[in-house]
Amino acid sequence: MFKKLQVSLIRKFARKRLGKDIAPLETIATYPDVLIPYAKFSMALEKTNLVPAKLKLLGQIRAAKLVECPF
Repeated sequence: MFKKLQVSLIRKFARKRLGKDIAPLETIATYPDVLIPYAKFSMALEKTNLVPAKLKLLGQIRAAKLVECPF
């Protein structure tokens, strides 16, 4: 029950941040035991100030390019 609430909140925040639902989130949402820790890790990574924001963005773009992500 609590996991369903967490998944719905993660979907809501992702929709608010990205402006739409994305397929990878819908896919991983079927596995709450994977989605919840992944979302926590992503939020912690965004909040950290150990690495400059521009460098984080550059790393995200590079990783997306390596795996040929369409987003």
